[in-house]
Amino acid sequence: MSFIDEKTMAVTRLAMLPSMSAQRLRKLLSAGEPNEILALITDWNNLREVPIGDMSFSLQALLVTQCSKTIRRPLGELWSAALRENYEMPPSLSSMDVRALGDDDYPSVLADDRAAPAAIFTRGDIGTLNARRVGIVGTRNATEYGRQSAAHFARVLSQHGVAVISGLARGIDAAAHRGVLGAMYADAQCVGPVAVVATGLDVVYPREHAGLWKIVGERGLIVSESPPGTEPLPYRFPLRNRIIAALSEVLLVVESRLDGGSLITVREALDRGVTVMAVPGATTTKASQGTNMLIRDGALIAIEPDDVLMALGLDTRRQVPAFDSRLLPNEGDSDVLHLFGADPLTLDDVSRSAQRDLGLSFGDVALALGRLQALGWLMCTSGWFERMNCPNDLGR
Repeated sequence: MSFIDEKTMAVTRLAMLPSMSAQRLRKLLSAGEPNEILALITDWNNLREVPIGDMSFSLQALLVTQCSKTIRRPLGELWSAALRENYEMPPSLSSMDVRALGDDDYPSVLADDRAAPAAIFTRGDIGTLNARRVGIVGTRNATEYGRQSAAHFARVLSQHGVAVISGLARGIDAAAHRGVLGAMYADAQCVGPVAVVATGLDVVYPREHAGLWKIVGERGLIVSESPPGTEPLPYRFPLRNRIIAALSEVLLVVESRLDGGSLITVREALDRGVTVMAVPGATTTKASQGTNMLIRDGALIAIEPDDVLMALGLDTRRQVPAFDSRLLPNEGDSDVLHLFGADPLTLDDVSRSAQRDLGLSFGDVALALGRLQALGWLMCTSGWFERMNCPNDLGR
């Protein structure tokens, strides 16, 4: 969006206040219109000594609450002082949409959740959430088997009209998003990727995923309950996981250690009655100990994408493309691969795009193209590089 309306400005300013939590923001936004609440808090120091007819009891109670055990200061005093400071809204706000709980365009799949975010910041097509939805989560330290499995499940699910939701983290998350993007390259009608992140939409984490963030935001949807400028603080990631669980109809775990963060998402999913599935792995691999434990304890086993589609109640009689036997490129090379569209490109063409979007040097791009050729993802004819379709898709 290019124009920032007053309500968006008000919601964002409230979300950015110090010591603001999801629960506190939900209480604020349930007390009235964001602009009115903003005005009341701004003038709270002057109003608190006299009866406030326009301020609800619950709002007054919140404003007199002390920030924390270490910060013994009323929230109203802290927030009023912060709002009186002159500061400009982040320029990045113009590139995202803001939806408050109760708004007509707030996603219905999230609105009824017991811990629905008071406001969400999004970039991309919010309509993606109208599709059937499967969350794919797993370890950041994934094996080659795990990355290949996540990409394969995600690709086939997208081809069947299912939105794949993950967290844009390293490992399984990134492989799942790239699997969806690969499906969209072969067929533009496939459903785009959905990413739920723990930072502000203008704070890319991890940094090496800058290219992937850009592509997911353009071809799918990125969601965050954190306002612009929010850094990757540890406590925000479990909060992010509850949103992934809330958006998912089925949660698929692909590789997880026994103490992996994915198991937090599993607990959130089970609390919401979401079906949990797991991809089995070698019993000797630490990366699969968590998923094997889930299967032992009653999670549904997922051997192939058909298993997930059946859990969704979808008709799987349609021909499912066979497994792509090519090795999955590493994360950096995959980002270079996604720069290719239907038309061939020269090395100079790719280098310019990669330098602009990914921050890669000419030499790095040349090496990446060589590796992608060796794996069968690209072919080069007379200096022109062209992306190769999945061998099973050729002739379609």
